[in-house]
Amino acid sequence: MAFISLPESQFTTLLAFFVVAGGLIFALLSRTWDLRHIPGPVGARLTNLWLLGKYWNGELFSDIALDLQKRYGPVVRYGPRRVLFSDVSAVGVIFNTKNSFVKAESYGVIDQIVNGKLVSSFATTRDEARVSAMKKQLNSAFTTTAMLDYEPHVDHNIEFLISKLQNLEDPEVDIAKWTIFFAFDTICRIAFSDDQGFMDKQSDLGDTLEGARSRFAYWHWWAPIPKLERLLFKNRFATRTSKTSLLGRIASERLQARLGKGGLGTHSDLLDRYLQAGQRDPATFTTSTIIGVVISTIHAGAETTSATLNVTLYRLLQNPRVLAKLRAELDAADLSSPPSWNQVSKLPYLEACFKEAVRINPIISDPTEREVPRSGAEIAGVWVPGGTVVAINHHALMRDPSVWGPDADTFRPERWIEADDAQRQKMQRADLMFSAGKRSCIGQHVAWIEMKKLLPELLNKFDIELVDQKKPLTCRIPLVFFPDDLPVRLSPRKIE
Repeated sequence: MAFISLPESQFTTLLAFFVVAGGLIFALLSRTWDLRHIPGPVGARLTNLWLLGKYWNGELFSDIALDLQKRYGPVVRYGPRRVLFSDVSAVGVIFNTKNSFVKAESYGVIDQIVNGKLVSSFATTRDEARVSAMKKQLNSAFTTTAMLDYEPHVDHNIEFLISKLQNLEDPEVDIAKWTIFFAFDTICRIAFSDDQGFMDKQSDLGDTLEGARSRFAYWHWWAPIPKLERLLFKNRFATRTSKTSLLGRIASERLQARLGKGGLGTHSDLLDRYLQAGQRDPATFTTSTIIGVVISTIHAGAETTSATLNVTLYRLLQNPRVLAKLRAELDAADLSSPPSWNQVSKLPYLEACFKEAVRINPIISDPTEREVPRSGAEIAGVWVPGGTVVAINHHALMRDPSVWGPDADTFRPERWIEADDAQRQKMQRADLMFSAGKRSCIGQHVAWIEMKKLLPELLNKFDIELVDQKKPLTCRIPLVFFPDDLPVRLSPRKIE
């Protein structure tokens, strides 16, 4: 038998290729060998490019997550060292309050560049000790008691919005646009004692909205490969030569304007509370820290609030029975105009409507990732080695019949009121509307006061109906569910 021999140069090249390929395969397998007991797609087990490729193909993480749960069960890998859990017992471990799992590296993707320096916002800071020190100084600014200081700001903007809607010539209006403008103007008034003028001009002044949304979109695309993003765009040279981000510029300008007016003690708003924190703890609250907190205030304090309002209103208008029941609760409360926080804060069905709407349509689509401590952890009965990125598959969890009942796919706010104590506790553990644990949303009371005051006022002032009952809610930002288009028909409410 004759054998064909390769020239020595070609043999050497081929041998080198097999050595390199074998080394890469060995590196990949050894890097993920300790997770071999957790199933997942082959591509996901080998590289994070699997998830990025899904995004490039236009797939939303909500669809990816539901498909993974269906194919592989409640514990599944979606990256070489990334694991999703759809078991409710995993929530208390991943978002525990005693020994917190730190936020994953993917949060660094949305750190902002301000004046040639990289600035972490309150939401993106990964140092848990630093976050605890910041919260110690900031908690008083976000208590329910503090909300009473901010309530006049909310009332001012509710009255302004209602006046604008009452004077529109066309009864058909995109209410999503108005609630977005309202939320941005209101968080700016709560934070800085004045607003951006979005409702007045009915436009995105200074591209502030676009800047916030671009930041979310950027996070979505680079979160699967945060190391590469940092290498390309957050290296020392890039940081020093890059322009200040739009949100960073707005935050910096707001701070400088306040300092020009005398700074501390001149206003009753969030920025004044941040400056007070800087006075009490200057080592933690540097100028850079305050700018980062302001960025978080603007970014997280508006879009998610308006999205929740729009999703809830949409669900109410699609379900006349639920809308009628909510109106009955509001009428029985004999609300003022606008309603006071004391009147609306404890209306059970109103709160249930918001919670149920977000359960059906989670606002945050992409995974909120945490990193397992070096010692490892047992999560939902599965051992997970240290350094693994973990997240809750809330899209699957929010439709789990063992948590929500056999009608888990149905919009039914009553489930939040009718559940017995054991069931309610399980539902509350699964509820990630404002995240959970030590890193739960510090501004959730601000969101509640805006939502619980505005929605009743809209329903009390107007009869509202969808222009097209069959038109689904749509959004253009893949990371978050921000409805951009909700056409409704408004008319003065007729009380029978």
